[in-house]
Amino acid sequence: MQQLLNMCKAVMAFFVITVMLSACAPSQAAIQTAIAQTQSAYTPTSNLANISFATPVLGTLTPPPTDTPTPSPIPKIGSMDSPIPFNAKGTLTDPLSGGTFDLQVLQVVRGSEAIYLIQQASTKNLNPPQGMEYILIKVTATLDSGNLKLSDYDFIVDSSGNLSDTFSSPVCCMTNVGYQMFRADLSTLGASTDGWIARMAYINDPKPLLAYRTSVGNDMSNATFFSLTPIVQSP
Repeated sequence: MQQLLNMCKAVMAFFVITVMLSACAPSQAAIQTAIAQTQSAYTPTSNLANISFATPVLGTLTPPPTDTPTPSPIPKIGSMDSPIPFNAKGTLTDPLSGGTFDLQVLQVVRGSEAIYLIQQASTKNLNPPQGMEYILIKVTATLDSGNLKLSDYDFIVDSSGNLSDTFSSPVCCMTNVGYQMFRADLSTLGASTDGWIARMAYINDPKPLLAYRTSVGNDMSNATFFSLTPIVQSP
């Protein structure tokens, strides 16, 4: 009898617990409602047309500056940078008479040979300053048009910027050693004459220049330059 009573209590307790658990669990309706609310809260947008994309803007590229070398102008023949070659003819104009003539450098003597000839010509001829030497230049002039009156006075030797003229390089009596100083007094077309010009140049200057000046004094702006360096022919 006691055993039957205990079984009845156990059954009653199980029933009570089942009822309590049923009361705590959410109903099926509540679960469906929660799912519907979650779906309405997040609805993914599948239409890409509603999405705005930024359009990239390409800037204009400026090429970097290039250092293109500017070609140097070709120097004029007869200028200091491009003198008339040794033994070549240069056509010149006498600014006083207007006559035109060809000038040509024929021979150059300098150094010990030049000082020997100058000292033999006259004891009045002085030794050149320290670091300089005499240079003797033989030229010929041929008349092309008009008249021509010319002398060694009209020529200057430019040696590394030092200008040597008749007054800075006085030499006399060169006819005593067979060297006639240059002088031209021509009026017949095709006539020519030659002679020597005595000047000074730096000893260590391998390329002095002879300049025919058309201006007074040492103004060399309109001068025509001749090379005094013979051209060495290749063997």
